[in-house]
Amino acid sequence: MKALIIAAGNGTRLQSHAKGRHKSLLPLLGLKIIERIILTAKEAGISEFVIVTGFEGKSIRDLLGDGEKYGVSISYVENKDWEEANGISVFKAKRFFTERFVLLMSDHIFASDTLRRIQRLHYKADESVLAVDKNLSSVNDINDSTKVVVQGNRVVSLNKNLSDYNGFDTGMFVCSPSIFKALERSIRQNKNSLSDGMRILVKERKLRAFNIRGNFWADCDTYEDLKFAEKKLMKRLTKPQDGIVSRNFNRKVSGLITKFFLIKTPISPSIITLSTLILAIPTFLLLAKGSYPWILLGGLLIQFISILDGCDGEISRLKFIKTKWGAFFDTVIDRYVDIIIIFGMIYGYWLTTHKETIWIMGFFVVSSLIMDIFTSREIMVVTRKKIKWPILDVKRDTRLLILSLGAITNQVFFTMIIMLLILNFNIIFRLVFSKKAASAVFPI
Repeated sequence: MKALIIAAGNGTRLQSHAKGRHKSLLPLLGLKIIERIILTAKEAGISEFVIVTGFEGKSIRDLLGDGEKYGVSISYVENKDWEEANGISVFKAKRFFTERFVLLMSDHIFASDTLRRIQRLHYKADESVLAVDKNLSSVNDINDSTKVVVQGNRVVSLNKNLSDYNGFDTGMFVCSPSIFKALERSIRQNKNSLSDGMRILVKERKLRAFNIRGNFWADCDTYEDLKFAEKKLMKRLTKPQDGIVSRNFNRKVSGLITKFFLIKTPISPSIITLSTLILAIPTFLLLAKGSYPWILLGGLLIQFISILDGCDGEISRLKFIKTKWGAFFDTVIDRYVDIIIIFGMIYGYWLTTHKETIWIMGFFVVSSLIMDIFTSREIMVVTRKKIKWPILDVKRDTRLLILSLGAITNQVFFTMIIMLLILNFNIIFRLVFSKKAASAVFPI
């Protein structure tokens, strides 16, 4: 599908902050709002865009160009009547759309998964669909939000002034070309907003509701809305695969580093990944001293590396620069860092105690670490399914915390025993609990 983005109005409520700029050109965590909308839509499979401009239209065209730098195609429609309501902007793009299309607002950000799913619906002829959020605590400014009443899968009422409602208009539509007939009728009656056209579709039972099921979206209509959207975006940086330490501590700190420092720079995720390896070298040297205060400083650096390790992924997700190579590079660097830290602790312990057994312990810890990584990848190939841990899934963030605490308390030998137990528990669990699944896939 193509996408139509309406970006003609001047965003009066945001002009005190925008200071003459179009509101869609305001920065939001490393990208302009309209860039974020285009790249989110691209992630959902949209590659052709038509943008209706008006106020500060040249600034928008200068920034976006023909879309080549974003890997998409962009065409423009100029709306000289941009001071009129937004239905005029949609109607002026009529000649570009003879088939069903996605309609987006230039100040509404959203999750790509919502757009991906709404495109997969089976539509009736002349039917349009509105993405509706039924979470009534999801908006910052209820008074300015367009409310909807949904019955079954139909929108039966749509207005900002509704007192009884069960959802919010998220500003995302999939429209049949019949929307232009509805807008033509409403414009003839001097009702020029998009909502006026949609209300005609409501009366004709041609506006269907799509429940976004709690997925992220935000309207950036005021400065307070921008801050609210920023907060929502930051919350989304936590990944389902994050360990307990990342969820409860690391992400809170790495998010602040990303938000206030890294996101404002051109530093790439790969450079951040590489910086953890560079930091591992002084960490090794501190740990290799084997005594206070050096080992204490080394332990603190381990935890800082663990926190910084989350920033590369946060930057890549916020700026839409995720790559498979980047993920692979991150994994390789993580392994180097882990081994450098472990050998730094082992060398420091040997230097201060002269106990040769620590080298044997270190050998088994590193071997177990390699096997843990190998089995975690291989088990997905063998069983073709995810395995849920029945007790505790100890991930890298937790392992680094254990190493950090071991260094801080100068309990290196005891820490290596804990690492051995944890790593081999993971390996044994995968072997035992995957046997049935693996046998079902590859019967012997």
